[in-house]
Amino acid sequence: MITGTRTGIGKALAEHLLDVGHVVVGCSRRPATIEHPRYRHHEADLADVGQLKAVFRSVRQEYGKLDALVNNAGTSSMNHFMTTPDEVSRRIFDINFFAVLNCCREAVKLLRKSTEKSSAILNVSTVAVPWAIEGQLSYSASKSAVEQLVRVMSKELSVFGIRVNGIGLPPVHTVLTRTVPRPKIDTLIARQAIPRQCTTADIIGPVEFLIGGQSEFITGETLFLGGVH
Repeated sequence: MITGTRTGIGKALAEHLLDVGHVVVGCSRRPATIEHPRYRHHEADLADVGQLKAVFRSVRQEYGKLDALVNNAGTSSMNHFMTTPDEVSRRIFDINFFAVLNCCREAVKLLRKSTEKSSAILNVSTVAVPWAIEGQLSYSASKSAVEQLVRVMSKELSVFGIRVNGIGLPPVHTVLTRTVPRPKIDTLIARQAIPRQCTTADIIGPVEFLIGGQSEFITGETLFLGGVH
């Protein structure tokens, strides 16, 4: 299951996993942009707990289990904290943290029924956390909370054979970054050890690794791409 599969990273991940033979469940607030016999799409606002639970109820009824959950859906607002309305900050946390927390809670019931040697949760973070980028206080704080979720949840779920990891992304050309001025993107890319913009192709391999059998001994970690530390 991948959240936020209508566009960008989520869509690219879903299409790749379908291409290599997986069954993929996706969701977004709008209709599907993927047509495939092994793809199931749910329209839902994950900030609404009732809608979120309905998605997982449908997954349980159709499949009875999950092997992996990728919490990709997210939102951002890039403004000085003094000019960021309270409701905007709360919406960011509702999507970026509380929806992730609730998806994990619901998914665990299905991940425990996986027939794989170990099942996996993967949460998406950002370089805005280690770099403390100006204008992204609420966004980076919400993703910092997700990284702490990875560390604590990995310990709480190890008894069930469920691994929890994160993947930290540098600037990627998505709907979240398309309004950021190019000079600012270029400045961020220059801070990376690999000084080029991250692409969806760069993300697919690490995601496959972290949710697959090759990483059965890895949990509680957030892997940053591009050499950002």
